[in-house]
Amino acid sequence: MNQVNTSDEWLMRQVARGQREPLETLVRRYASPLLTYIQRMAGDRHRAEELFQDVFLAVWEKRRTYRFPRPFRPWLFSIAINRCRQAFRQQPPAEVMPLGSTESQLPETSAPSPVQSAVATETAQLVARAVASLPAQQRTVVVLRNWNGMSYTEIAQIVRCGEATVRSHMHHALAGIRRYLEPRMRSEAL
Repeated sequence: MNQVNTSDEWLMRQVARGQREPLETLVRRYASPLLTYIQRMAGDRHRAEELFQDVFLAVWEKRRTYRFPRPFRPWLFSIAINRCRQAFRQQPPAEVMPLGSTESQLPETSAPSPVQSAVATETAQLVARAVASLPAQQRTVVVLRNWNGMSYTEIAQIVRCGEATVRSHMHHALAGIRRYLEPRMRSEAL
């Protein structure tokens, strides 16, 4: 069967039965979104890559606990959150995302001026610092919602709390980002 067009849940069902090939397909499918999430949580590309590998090793080790047709993506991101928490207990995440992270770069329609590029880079750094300054639970919600495009319902499944709690975390996170950015943006404008 062509694994490219099959559902994540069906592939994980095959993995749960001990087949390795469908796991490779899942790794390729989730390479960008999962690595983006982990990198934004860890603040370090190298550490994120190590955690990414740990997550998929855990998927293989926990394959027998997966229950088809349980949605795969929330299950996967729950494992990622737990691996990040475990790693951060041993060594806290880095302060800021490194510059040049390719997952956030959009294709250019017209080349920006050097000034526009500098302002965009500075603003991106400032936002990355603001997000990195959030408590882990709020940072998780912001990253899953804004960079991974997940619904509040999916995030609630991942972090194992109610949707209202997730929305509350998002509200407080956005307020925290605003508090962080306002004085810095004002000083930049001066």
